[in-house]
Amino acid sequence: MPQRILIVKLSSLGDVIHTLPAAQALRRKFPDAHLAWAVERAHAGVLRDQPCIDEVIEWNRGTWRSFASFIGRLRSQAWDLAIDFQGLFRSGFVTRASGAKRRIGYAPTRERAHWLYNERIELPAEPLHAVEKSLRLIAPLGATLPGLPLVRGYLKSSLLKIDLDRATLRRGAHDAAGNLLFPLSIHNAERSAVEGWLGAHRFDASRNRLVILNPHCRKPANIWPAERYTQLAARLLEQPGVRVAVSGGPIARELCDEIAAPLGDRLWRADGMFSLLGSAELIRRASLFVTGDTGPMHIAAAVGAPIVALFGPADPLKTGPYTTDAVVLSKQLPCAPCFAKQCPLGHRPAKCMTDISVDDAYAAALGVLQAEAPARPQRISA
Repeated sequence: MPQRILIVKLSSLGDVIHTLPAAQALRRKFPDAHLAWAVERAHAGVLRDQPCIDEVIEWNRGTWRSFASFIGRLRSQAWDLAIDFQGLFRSGFVTRASGAKRRIGYAPTRERAHWLYNERIELPAEPLHAVEKSLRLIAPLGATLPGLPLVRGYLKSSLLKIDLDRATLRRGAHDAAGNLLFPLSIHNAERSAVEGWLGAHRFDASRNRLVILNPHCRKPANIWPAERYTQLAARLLEQPGVRVAVSGGPIARELCDEIAAPLGDRLWRADGMFSLLGSAELIRRASLFVTGDTGPMHIAAAVGAPIVALFGPADPLKTGPYTTDAVVLSKQLPCAPCFAKQCPLGHRPAKCMTDISVDDAYAAALGVLQAEAPARPQRISA
């Protein structure tokens, strides 16, 4: 029975979110173990003070000195078990450098990380969502969650025929026992910050509905054109009681400026305003979250926000929002999924994204808003 367990999932934000169900499964299987998580500091905000994690060990990525300090902190503790959920060489190196007695990971791996494990789990042959892949890795330990995989409705829908009848579906992702898969603990400080922001905009949840547009993606090929977000926002603002905001971190500021310029004060600015958990709280209050394939999309799935996701070069089967009731728009071109950062055919922006029209996105968004009650009950995070 391992007493000290190290989770290795260094990045990115979406991948960290995807690993939370596995962390919960480990906590349930080993309730008395000390469960730690090695992660890059840029993504650590969603893990701090979460109930299933005892310790977050952060790597302030950028210099050799910071990496040496990170490894030193890992090696200062005696780990019974380290699990590499990432499967890259750097995560395999961290797993090996931890000094853990047992080092588990998938094999084979693209970067030969499996050479650094002493227990190798064969990669599943069938395509799995990242959440399911993480859980499959720890199944030999007896760490499981009931009732998975989720039935994701968008995998049975097409762009032209979207099933928006979700009256019987529960908000957020749950296992068969009714437990939340992604229990993000949001503090009072984050809630107060969001309350203050909404209050400053005179938002009334009993009469208004908030639509959040999340335009920035780390991969340029995943970005829908700025002018289309502007057009979508303008059309949504014509709907009675609908208020529209743009969100994102400081890196999204330039793109949000471009989207907001033609709309002025009509488009609210939430980009760069909140911490990761503060953003989660704002997204939780939204009646709709429109986004590309990026980390905040997975936060939206975690907190139960209705989602319209715009997918191009990635595969929703593997990295789509892990929830029962998202709408995913994808033209599914012959060259997709290519998973490229930039379109390998030279399209700037990527054709798989520009083929998604404003009419497509507006129809999906309006369908979600019409399916939502004007004052949707808010689920309070754990």
